[in-house]
Amino acid sequence: MEKVLYIVMGGIIMLFCSAIIHPFSKRLEAISRRFYGFEPISLHVERDPSVVWAGYPNWISAAVWLPSLPATEPPEHPTEWHEWARSVGGSDALVTYLRVTITCRESSSVVVNPPRIRCDSLPVGDPPKGVIAVSPTGGASVTPRRIQVNLDMGIARWIDDNGDPMEALSVALEPGESEQFFIFADASCGRYEWHMDLPLIVDGKGHVMRIDDDGSRFLMHGGEGLVEHFWVDEAWKPRDLV
Repeated sequence: MEKVLYIVMGGIIMLFCSAIIHPFSKRLEAISRRFYGFEPISLHVERDPSVVWAGYPNWISAAVWLPSLPATEPPEHPTEWHEWARSVGGSDALVTYLRVTITCRESSSVVVNPPRIRCDSLPVGDPPKGVIAVSPTGGASVTPRRIQVNLDMGIARWIDDNGDPMEALSVALEPGESEQFFIFADASCGRYEWHMDLPLIVDGKGHVMRIDDDGSRFLMHGGEGLVEHFWVDEAWKPRDLV
């Protein structure tokens, strides 16, 4: 009986000490993080379309702006068009796709609010210079959970995987766990340099993370005033002939 009593008393003492020590240890941990500049989460922005669309059906189209229509054929796979266009002085056109991964280093609640768009309009020429090259592919549209950005209007909003608006993304993550979402940025006219500031709330504390093109700003062309050419039957054809 006495042994049982000692065990019960020991358990009570441990619970009592835990109630006192745990908040203190969490506070000490938070102070240590601030002192060493440690952030509870990390954020990775994937730009490579072949990685962005990994695990999705192989029917995502591609559209790029080019200074002129190339004499050579484009890459076989649409996910390779982005790097191909950049190598000849081109850029994304109509839409840019990004995939964001948030990874927690410790247990955290994370709220991702709609971003603040930082967008500058650039001259396009009169008439606009260049062409839009399109790789047409067939299949049902893909509507993952994403931040939908309209560069013409300079606005962004959250869209769920049913295509409906949502207020923000809110998740609770354990150490080593990750959460992913997409960013679709589109433009119908003009030419833009842009990046975004992404507001996060991590365990009640505000953070702002910059989303850009590996340290540079993204470049995007809309299609207004430009002729779209489709790669069909191993030849470039204007839209009205496709």
